[in-house]
Amino acid sequence: MIKKIVLAILLFQVTIFTAQEKSQTFTSSIEEAHKKEAFMSQKYLKYTIDITFGGKQRLKGEITQETGGGKIKIEKQDGTLIIFDGKEVYSLGIKEKDMGDARFDIFTWSYFLGLPYKLNDQGTIWSNFDKNKWGAKEFDTGKLTFKSGTGDAPDDWYIVYRNTETNMLDGAAYIVTFGKGKDKAEKEPHAIKYNKVKLVNSIPIATNWTFHMWSLKKGYEKVIGEVKLSNIKFIKEAEFIVPQKAKEVKALRN
Repeated sequence: MIKKIVLAILLFQVTIFTAQEKSQTFTSSIEEAHKKEAFMSQKYLKYTIDITFGGKQRLKGEITQETGGGKIKIEKQDGTLIIFDGKEVYSLGIKEKDMGDARFDIFTWSYFLGLPYKLNDQGTIWSNFDKNKWGAKEFDTGKLTFKSGTGDAPDDWYIVYRNTETNMLDGAAYIVTFGKGKDKAEKEPHAIKYNKVKLVNSIPIATNWTFHMWSLKKGYEKVIGEVKLSNIKFIKEAEFIVPQKAKEVKALRN
């Protein structure tokens, strides 16, 4: 009986070690291809963003973010403002009914831009390494989930697609549980596909993202949205001062 218990423990430890080894190989190759060390050595990234979904413009303006994923600021073209000061989210000029969207915006678009550099953030869990269809090809994939209490939506998951030729992160399937819960979100998973890569300070950044319906069997399907980035630059100084009249944007509860 003792021998069986010891064997079970050893097998469990081997399984954990193998998963960790696969995770490290998968994520480090993506980080290297995206020049993570060079990206993280920069202080701030600033860019113009234009987001459309269903043929309607969702957001247009400028985003400034710390490369390490701390402070974030969205200055919309309509004059409204959203700021994450590293602890809380604040908005200025946003209507009360749109507060949920404001909190979603401040974290989502900066996260999608920084995804190749956030694969080993605190709270990340990797599993299900496989090959899956992505367009006309099959790419290496890994499933990213999160420990309880990680961020606003710890029940979100991503299936990350690594280009087998370049090791670049070509896209990811995902669910958005923010404001709706996991069960409802899993009924309509989506995918982001990164296109038109531009070198900024020798660091590759996708200037066009398309959003799609998605299934594991078929990969990305019908286009449902698009993001265009322009005026991308790394800067050394930025202000994240919360205006006196700004309102705190609290997290939604699913």
